[in-house]
Amino acid sequence: MASGGQTRIGDHVVDPLSPVRGVIGGGLPAFAARPLAAAAPPGLAVVCRTHHPARLRAVERLTMEEDIPHLMRPLAHDVVPWEGREARLIVYPQPPGPALLPRGEKRAPLREGDLIQNVVRPVGLVLLALADLGIPHRGIRPDNLFRPPAGGPAMLGEAFALPAGFAQPAVVEPAPSALCLPAGRGEGTIADDLYALGVTLVALATGQWPMAGLDDAAATRAKLERGSLIAVLGEHRLPGGLVTLVRSLLAEDPDHRPGPGELAGWPGSARARSISARPIRKATRPLAIGPAQPRDTRSLAAALGTHWSEGIAAARTGAIAVWTERALGDGQLAARLREATEDEASAADPLVLDTMLCRTIALIDPRAPLFWRGAALMPEALGPVLAEAALGPGPHALDVGALEELVDSLAIARWAAACGDRHADPVALERKARQYRLIRRSTAMGAGTERLLYQLNPALPCLSPLLGQRHVSTLPALLRGLEAAAASLPAGTLPFDRHIAAFISVQVDGRLDSELAAVGEAASPADAAVAAIAVYAALQRMHRGEAMPALGRVLGDLAAPAARSWREKARRERAVAELSRVAAAGDLAALHALLADPAARQQDERGFAAAAAAAAQARRAIEAVAAGRARRAAEAARIGGRIAQGAGLVVLALALLAVAGG
Repeated sequence: MASGGQTRIGDHVVDPLSPVRGVIGGGLPAFAARPLAAAAPPGLAVVCRTHHPARLRAVERLTMEEDIPHLMRPLAHDVVPWEGREARLIVYPQPPGPALLPRGEKRAPLREGDLIQNVVRPVGLVLLALADLGIPHRGIRPDNLFRPPAGGPAMLGEAFALPAGFAQPAVVEPAPSALCLPAGRGEGTIADDLYALGVTLVALATGQWPMAGLDDAAATRAKLERGSLIAVLGEHRLPGGLVTLVRSLLAEDPDHRPGPGELAGWPGSARARSISARPIRKATRPLAIGPAQPRDTRSLAAALGTHWSEGIAAARTGAIAVWTERALGDGQLAARLREATEDEASAADPLVLDTMLCRTIALIDPRAPLFWRGAALMPEALGPVLAEAALGPGPHALDVGALEELVDSLAIARWAAACGDRHADPVALERKARQYRLIRRSTAMGAGTERLLYQLNPALPCLSPLLGQRHVSTLPALLRGLEAAAASLPAGTLPFDRHIAAFISVQVDGRLDSELAAVGEAASPADAAVAAIAVYAALQRMHRGEAMPALGRVLGDLAAPAARSWREKARRERAVAELSRVAAAGDLAALHALLADPAARQQDERGFAAAAAAAAQARRAIEAVAAGRARRAAEAARIGGRIAQGAGLVVLALALLAVAGG
């Protein structure tokens, strides 16, 4: 709802002339949101991006919850007109003060007691509440913690308006997640939040971001080669009590990190697990993979995945297995690698080789993400990566074609089988991978890549160009958008396409798949229009939609030949005469009944069949009568000819007798 340039969302009015800077990560704009209700806090509204879909399920769940202390919880969200288009906005409470440590800045280090009391415990309480909801935060970092200038507990900032982990720099992410595309990090788990908290504590305790001056790739490489604790701490030293906690939080194995409940009561009776980091096993010599010179399995996996062509070459020649056995001294891994590549190394199909290397990397480092053609993602993040590839401006590490081949090759299933249970249930992932391939390969309306796009991105609006700039995220909004757009469609344009079909299919959970497929399978434009009317009529009835006269007229014009296709003359004349009136009324169910009521069509066809049978019978009778007449005429002619012949003979005989007698 907009008024005077301002937009109302829930209990707040958003002012587009009052930007709020330095609070929201990921480059999203934010604006002041004035509370309308006395109980509502001062807020700010974040403008979401289409090609980086918000975590809609988390947003919807959190807006229905009671207040979670120490968390910038989503208060409301809506799709509203914004700067000449429509966009999704999410309203949050304003943070209580500035960020604890903006990136690139240095601040006075916080004391151990302050960190425990005002950072560790509040964040532990937030993570405990989120864990109960099954929602990881995925945005813990030094510049996303806020507290009043006078001090006190910190508030954890926004993390739901972008794909999970998108705004996180690599330094605060576990190495497997840091290797991924920003959109490809996936929802992850609370264990990822605990790791990010460990890095954040190091930053706040030292007054500066760890690994300052290193880019994301260099920071990730340092974690792989040296281990997280050593790489993050560097030359810094922490107080004894804090270093024990940080060591636990930065454990490479997520199962070794303390739980949120332990943090919420820290130190209390809970104690962080005393984990001794196992030394990284180094090879006697590196294995050259392009410019990389890895000496351990984690670095090798990353090098193979990053330098894809060189990785395939190394796998095909067996160089990886030889190095693993001779330089690293791991004969068991070498045997598994040979077994995994022996049947595919000689393949000529590039897709087979891609899948082979994907599985090889998973065998080398089961904790690594899924690598595909030089980029990495977690399988659960396939949706955001696909949305970014399809919609995002500029080049991308993986284009839509590459992602389609990833799905078609069942690389996700084979990666999961090679990783075991290090990431997720491999059986469940295989089932999902096969479902994705089945959907992707289908050419039916309501399936294909478009269906995957909407199924894996609940926040994504319908992307049909037929809707213009309208941000359609629900079926009622789709019907309203089509009604508004119908009048401006070029003549002869069917207001239906693959994006609309896929969006509908996902929204109704496949209940209209046969009706959607019928639009694509129609033999003529008129039949396609009638099939589209059936789909829209079902939606109109399902959602008690308003009349849609503009859409009805467009569809009615396209379906006019169907009105003239009734066999019964009276029904045909009535359908032609009433078509314009029914279409203009905007009741699509009535329009469909006029054109293609199944019962009436069956009755019409039965009547036509009966009439055709009667006509055929009559025709056969007429033909039989005509054939009888012809036979009788022929017989008469035959008999007449004989009689005439006999008479001629008699006359000839009499003449001969007369001559003889004369």
